[in-house]
Amino acid sequence: MLRGDVDRFYQAIRREHPDPPPGPIKRLDHVRAIADYYARLTQQERLLMLAWARKEESGIGIIPLALSAIPFFGLIVSSRLQELLSQLPIWQIFTIWLLFGTLVLLGFYIHHRQKAYTTLHIALLEQAIKQAEAAHSAGRQPPAPGPAAEADQAAQEKPAPADDRRLTLSPEPDVH
Repeated sequence: MLRGDVDRFYQAIRREHPDPPPGPIKRLDHVRAIADYYARLTQQERLLMLAWARKEESGIGIIPLALSAIPFFGLIVSSRLQELLSQLPIWQIFTIWLLFGTLVLLGFYIHHRQKAYTTLHIALLEQAIKQAEAAHSAGRQPPAPGPAAEADQAAQEKPAPADDRRLTLSPEPDVH
């Protein structure tokens, strides 16, 4: 009951396919589409996407922070708030608290859903980056169809410095 979405997904797959299926599982098509897209990007684009995903992962905590700030705001204006609440009938106070509780739960649901999808994208990007690095170290080029492949292939033909394997981005001023 409390094992989580992954276990429920696994159990559903096991019910549909008691033995591992010979081909792709239809329920994984949305993940497969994301992984296929990331596999077709250039390595530089994958690294930029990973940096963006990590930035988003850091900023997801704003929702719980904003929701937890609301009660502190109530403490700041508590004397005035008590005066206002003492004039309201009990059903209106109950309705206000019910709406507040619903908003808090909705905020945490959104927070954890965003966190889960960000984790999925980071895992897929890291997997694509590792596969491309393994293919590059094995001496073969990873498949990169499209017009960007020609420019990427031309850039890869130039000898790169040995220590130029990491992505460096210039810091943006006043962005936190």
